Amino acid sequence: MNDQMVDIWLDRLMDGDQEAFEVVYSLTRTKIYGTVAAMVSNKEDVHDIVNEIYYQLWRALPSYDRKRPFLFWLNGIVIRQVKNWRRQIWRRFRLLERKNRLREEPHVEMLDEPLLKTESSQEMQRAIMALPFKLRIVIVYRYYYEYSYDQIAELLQIPPGTAKSRSHLALKRIRAWFDTDMDGEEHKQCLSPKS
Repeated sequence: MNDQMVDIWLDRLMDGDQEAFEVVYSLTRTKIYGTVAAMVSNKEDVHDIVNEIYYQLWRALPSYDRKRPFLFWLNGIVIRQVKNWRRQIWRRFRLLERKNRLREEPHVEMLDEPLLKTESSQEMQRAIMALPFKLRIVIVYRYYYEYSYDQIAELLQIPPGTAKSRSHLALKRIRAWFDTDMDGEEHKQCLSPKS
């Protein structure tokens, strides 16, 4: 994705061009869905969070600083929306519980499921998803987006040394996950914050 090409579509989007939104969405949706799916353990929430991300993109677009890479700026919105979701998880859980009592819904395969299967093995996905959120998010931005520790620190509003230490701790826990031949319960212990 070329930022100069995106800038043209962003200008058109700010002028109200519906086609421009569809183009920006198609250029970014794979990365955004994959990122949110890697950060959120409840896959049913991924679609809602992504919808909110694109709504916030539309609202915040006038404040976008064209000197910064667009995808990096968009990831700032991703972080804020995932954090908002985490803060409101108890409310969402109660609403979902009430909704499930009223009616049963069939499982719908999310767009990210085939994407994640091709990105890496299912075992790696389980190991990453078992990490605490603070470690998992650093791994996603470090290895999925290939951001530097300084960029990760800026996105997460933490010191670069903290981003680096979280990455090292996450990798250590992932290695422990793969180095043991224990059953699933003991794998979870390897990745828990106490280890």
